[in-house]
Amino acid sequence: MRTKSLWYGMRPLLGREYAQARLFIFAVPIVHFLTLGLPRMNEWLWSEQSAGMIGRFQRNASAHGDLYRYVYDNGNHEVAGRLWLLLAAFVLALVQIGVERRNGSQELLFSLPYSRGRIFAAKWLLGASLFGGSLLLNTLIDAVVMAASPASHYFRADYFAVQFGYSLLVVLAGYSCALFIGTVTGSVASQTILTWVLAALPIVFVELLDASLQAHGIYMSRQGGYDSYSPMLWGDRIRIWLNFFGYASAQYLAITWVKAIFLIGLTIVSAGLGLLAYSRNPTENNGKLMVFKRGETVLRYGFVICASMVAGMLGTELFRLSAGDQFGYDIGFVLGCALSALGIRNLLRMRFKY
Repeated sequence: MRTKSLWYGMRPLLGREYAQARLFIFAVPIVHFLTLGLPRMNEWLWSEQSAGMIGRFQRNASAHGDLYRYVYDNGNHEVAGRLWLLLAAFVLALVQIGVERRNGSQELLFSLPYSRGRIFAAKWLLGASLFGGSLLLNTLIDAVVMAASPASHYFRADYFAVQFGYSLLVVLAGYSCALFIGTVTGSVASQTILTWVLAALPIVFVELLDASLQAHGIYMSRQGGYDSYSPMLWGDRIRIWLNFFGYASAQYLAITWVKAIFLIGLTIVSAGLGLLAYSRNPTENNGKLMVFKRGETVLRYGFVICASMVAGMLGTELFRLSAGDQFGYDIGFVLGCALSALGIRNLLRMRFKY
């Protein structure tokens, strides 16, 4: 009974979210089909070479034991569909939070007799249903195409189940993060910029930290690149763990339970933080880079640290021959710290129109 009443309480909010992005919602599964089902059809049903190719694929798969490489193309079609859904998740989050705040409809929404937590839950559920439905529909189409193709002997139901589950985790994690960033930013422009910056920040920060430590004679990653025979260090593992683009572009044989658990944790944490931040959002549109003072503090220190490390790396290159890496890095770091502190101070005072 309680579940039924909760559903009836959510229906008006879900209907409102659907009406707000109706055309986009219909476009998502169609474009997803163009990246997943259609290429598979072209490869196995419409290609003139498909009948002759299956013999070669069978011999290669038998000889190398690499079924997924020769028959399923390593899951590259699923990777393309995953990347499209991540882009769609970003656009949907932008419409649901940033655009809504910009056009003033958020003020009307907050005046309705619904808690902000329920409003945020309705937004998240709409996105989760959209992406889950698109993945389910197009995965079924993909499976039917493979079952009807000359490669039907190599049809594997577990392949499609794994791809569906993993792709859903990747997209939900990205969508939850995009919604969270929208709840702490004050404009469409700031939400757009910070979403892409924070997506790349973990791996970029690790690279900056690695270069900074190397300037002082400390090594956190193996030398000679990934083709080196030297063992992996803790920095190499951090690069792998924090590279979200690596999770999104993982081919079938690279999918593991460790990655799935990380994505589940990221989804729970980002959705929880988004719910908490949305419940405390100010009603008016302030157009600032960050809505909360604490968010400004985190952004200020993060910007200063990253900009200072970049300046330190430039100093290393300039003074490498004359004064040494460490001296050049320290000089650049101090100058970068001073300049970036002034820059972020002015940036946080700006108010964006859009």
